[in-house]
Amino acid sequence: MNKKYLSALVCGFGASVLTTIPGVQTIACCLLVPVASAISIFLYNKSQTELIKIQTGTGIFLGLLTAVFAALFASGFEIIITYITRTSDLVTSMPQAEKVVKDMNLGPAAEESMELLKQMVSEIQSKGFSFLYAFLITTTNLITYSIFGMLGGLIGTAVINKRNQAV
Repeated sequence: MNKKYLSALVCGFGASVLTTIPGVQTIACCLLVPVASAISIFLYNKSQTELIKIQTGTGIFLGLLTAVFAALFASGFEIIITYITRTSDLVTSMPQAEKVVKDMNLGPAAEESMELLKQMVSEIQSKGFSFLYAFLITTTNLITYSIFGMLGGLIGTAVINKRNQAV
């Protein structure tokens, strides 16, 4: 790996470690990942002393890279914790989800979806692992973290460039 992208790896890993704290996972995509991306830009700027201005594309790319690392590590941590504990947020929220779907009377498609969710819950409780659950967690994290990571990279780039201009 190129050393100039090391800041994205470090910040992505740091953000993913923080997502394992109960309650913090809910703000990971919209707060932790953009902050980690902005810090990644700051560290990148420190490591590239000859740079006067960071290009917008570079900032967005570093934000995206930070988000991808965070998503992959966070998904890995979630899968490991689910395997060890044999429970997850999906397992604990399933009874409420069933009640809501039943009350809304959404039809056969919703019932089939609930059967699929029940199958995932059953696999998690019995084996500790569900391939579909792991796939959905990883895909969801990659999409949401990427969007907010690029936003954080863009904001971090603007702040660093403005600060560098003032000096």
